[in-house]
Formats: sequence, C-alpha cells, structure tokens
Amino acid sequence: MQQIKQDLATIEEKVANLAVELRALYGRYLKLLGHSARKQLILASYQICTQVYPESFLKLSGSDRQKLQENLRRLGKNLQFQLLALLDLPIHSSDPSDVATLEAEELLLPPSEEASSPAETEIQAQEPESEKIANPEDLIRWCQQIEQGIQETLETLSQEVNFYLQEAQILPAQVPVKVLEMAMQTEASAASASGSPNLLSLLIETEREGERESPAPKENAKITKLTAIHLRLAEIEFSDPTLNIERDRVRTWLEKLKKIRQQYRQLQREYAIAEAEAAWRATWYED
Repeated sequence: MQQIKQDLATIEEKVANLAVELRALYGRYLKLLGHSARKQLILASYQICTQVYPESFLKLSGSDRQKLQENLRRLGKNLQFQLLALLDLPIHSSDPSDVATLEAEELLLPPSEEASSPAETEIQAQEPESEKIANPEDLIRWCQQIEQGIQETLETLSQEVNFYLQEAQILPAQVPVKVLEMAMQTEASAASASGSPNLLSLLIETEREGERESPAPKENAKITKLTAIHLRLAEIEFSDPTLNIERDRVRTWLEKLKKIRQQYRQLQREYAIAEAEAAWRATWYED
C-alpha cells in the first residue's frame, strides 16, 4: 500500500506539471483563435452583405451601415476577451460519484496579430497558486470546460451577429430568432449552399403576410431561403495554419493526459483492493 501511495504521488506531480503546460498551450491557442475567429466573423459578414443580400445592404443609409459595422467590430473584440477568460474557469475537485460520468465522456476535440499585453501574457503563462491541479480527473474536467466554453462562445457570437443583421433588415425579418438558433445547433442543417465557410444556408417555411388567421396554414406557407452566420471551430482552424499547429499541440498533450488518467485509475483500483484485503484480514478469524 505504501508503494502504491508513492506511485500515486508521482503521478500527481506529473499532472501538476502537465496542468501548467496545458494552461500555457490553451492560452496561446485561445489568443490565436480569438484573432482568427474575429477575422472570419468580419469575412462572413462581408459575404452576407455584399454577395448574398447586396440589395438589402444598399438600402441602408451610410450611418446605418457604419452602425452595423461598428457592432460587428465590437463583437469581434469582445470575443477575444471572452475566449481568454475561459482560462479562469473554476476547477472543481473530482467526486467519486462523478467517475462513471467521466468514464463515458471524451474530450471535445474537433478535427483538425495583435500582440498581447504583458498582463495577458502573465494570465496565460501562470497558474494561480490556489488553482493547482494534481488529480488527472480534475484536469480533464477543466479541459472539457474550456472546450465546451469555446463552442458555446462561438454559438452565442453567431446568434448576436445574426440579430444585428436582422435588426438592420439584411436578413429576412420574418424568420424567428429561435429557428436560427435551432438550425445552428443541428449540424445536419449546417450545410452552406454557397460553399462559403461559416455561413449557414437553409430553407424555412413561413406564413404569407396577412394570412396568419387562415384555417389552412400549410396552403398559405411560403418557402424562404435564408443564409446566416454560423461560426464553426473546424472551419476557423482550417483557415489558419498557425492556429492548426497550436490545436495539434493541445491535442498531443491531451492524449498524454488520458494515458496518465488510465494509470492513475489503475493504481487507485489496486490501492482499494489492498485496503479491502487488509480490512478483511483485520476482522477475520478461524473457528
């Protein structure tokens, strides 16, 4: 049992070092992702306004166009801060009851300019003393939170951009926001007819104006073709080779972490067996 304890302590030391390395890797990756996603957001918005709905964009006054563009720039800047903020997600210690859940979970790994301030660099490179991680389960949970946070941040940003495009009457106003959100959540619907990255093209059945009270809504329905913004992590990474390299580095270290977790669980199992054997012997006696 003493040897197993020492082996567990050795693994925990490895995990603590790995946690520092992963935090630094994620810091660099999220910084690059924020920059690339911002560029892809502007490019996709440009496609919507000039290639898909040019007539609607031209109807806007000069001030309205500037207002729309300012909103897009603001969202892009906010995205960079939101992604870096994922590094500060709280680390929740593992509970024995969560092991079964973790066993079934996989790390969320999609396929494969601006200089940071000294403060940003420090945030990325250093891990707060109170946030040290020694248990591989905790570190995997933290990585899962970051991966999920990336996906949710991109989804939320896509929804916000589409809201501004709809508010500016670039996107068809009769398409409910909820329909757009559901379409983005369903990857089967997320095929772009134009082939442009980060755009979602779909056909939506809507009611004809002035006929909402008709007893035969199906007959009065019309098909509306809609193209909206849908930022996809895989397409953002594909467009940026440097970002792809950082993703591969993160993936490599995550694979190391999964192997360490397997060793750690095996040692925990061996320790539990040794403890149970000792407890049996402590109370057993021959008749």
